[in-house]
Amino acid sequence: MKSKITLSESERVTLQQLALNHPHRDVRTRETGLLMLARGVKPSQITAEIGCSLRVIYNWVHTWHNSGIAGLLGGHAGDRYLAMTPEMIATAVEAASAKPLTLARIAQCVEAKQGSLPCTLETLANMPILFNPVENVRRKSCNVHGSECLKSL
Repeated sequence: MKSKITLSESERVTLQQLALNHPHRDVRTRETGLLMLARGVKPSQITAEIGCSLRVIYNWVHTWHNSGIAGLLGGHAGDRYLAMTPEMIATAVEAASAKPLTLARIAQCVEAKQGSLPCTLETLANMPILFNPVENVRRKSCNVHGSECLKSL
């Protein structure tokens, strides 16, 4: 498996913010490892520096290529299960990336497209990907078209 990843500027900034600010250590470690891969550091060097196996690094790369940032955020096993589906998360990211919206407006957009939220607004507020100052954090694999919802807001 190819372990090299290429990041756009917005993806690089998003991963940096997650590596610095995410509340879960395993997520911070994963994002740091991906940033190192993007800079050309070999997986064997990364395992020595951050203390994980080669298999774990290849799993990160596979998830990145298949699902992008949304896939990486859905993999935390040290806390409760995600309340929102990947489609709901993608819709929320698209709404937050399209134009400045309040948390309530983002929730309305998700509900209009995906149905009622299975979580509170506070849970939605804890998604750092929604509040990154980067214009576009979406990858083509998680592109859920919510333009009808955005036009109505």
